[in-house]
Amino acid sequence: MKLPWSKLVTSDGSPNLMGKNVDLLRRIQNKVKDENPDQDVIFLHCIIRQESLYKSVLQLNHVVNPVVKLVNFICARGLQHRQFIAFLEETDADHQDMLYHSRVRWLSLGKVFQRVWELKEKIGVFLEQLGKADEFPELSNKSWICDFAFATDVFSHLNELNMKLQGKDQFVHDMYTNVKAFKSKLALFSRQILNKSFTHFPTLAILKEAGAKVKKYSESLDALHGEFCRWFSDFDKIDKSLQLVACPLSQDPETAPEELQLELIDLQSDPVLKESIVRLDLRV
Repeated sequence: MKLPWSKLVTSDGSPNLMGKNVDLLRRIQNKVKDENPDQDVIFLHCIIRQESLYKSVLQLNHVVNPVVKLVNFICARGLQHRQFIAFLEETDADHQDMLYHSRVRWLSLGKVFQRVWELKEKIGVFLEQLGKADEFPELSNKSWICDFAFATDVFSHLNELNMKLQGKDQFVHDMYTNVKAFKSKLALFSRQILNKSFTHFPTLAILKEAGAKVKKYSESLDALHGEFCRWFSDFDKIDKSLQLVACPLSQDPETAPEELQLELIDLQSDPVLKESIVRLDLRV
């Protein structure tokens, strides 16, 4: 296809791409160096695929697995699902059904956790009526409920980030801005939770047991913050280029690429062009 090998490359972090010796990225890098020893290749991690990122560091499988099992127990069986909907209608519940979660639609996890949390008392009664309460002992475990509340709030924040990164007409500088903002939020969350301030964790805030687990939750958020920084560290290498596209009027021409310096000076010196670029929509 005669595409330049030195253009930006993104990956999802799989071993086939990221292995130390025979991975694809290594081969691309060697190819570029063979053609031009002075040429650098920047490998960027895919910015909208963070599932493996936070699943590996939050260590919440002991919460996720029972919740998914519970949802599938109710929703994946037609008779029980109908009985559950009827039960919610009879008890005037705030919600009339459960949200379904599958491994494929992992982005739905935040909404699923929120719905299960809001219906957990109703679900407990329903399971007792079916004689199945013993299969889900976690619902009566205060320590597990506390972790469940923490997971609900964390997944809610992650879901909000992912919604900002989805859809068409997204520019990489806007997406990376959202990622950088989320890293700052994680640092704030960790400090606040360690000080027993749950302002941004409303689900966790209502549980008195939360105070005894602040160190654990703060460490989980620190680990997630560190993983975000590690996965997206290569974006720092192109941050100046992203800023040049996003905010050309505020950039120093002397630090811009030489081939763009004169054009950038003309742009910043022309009041008509300055006014035009302020109103310009890059998506048009």
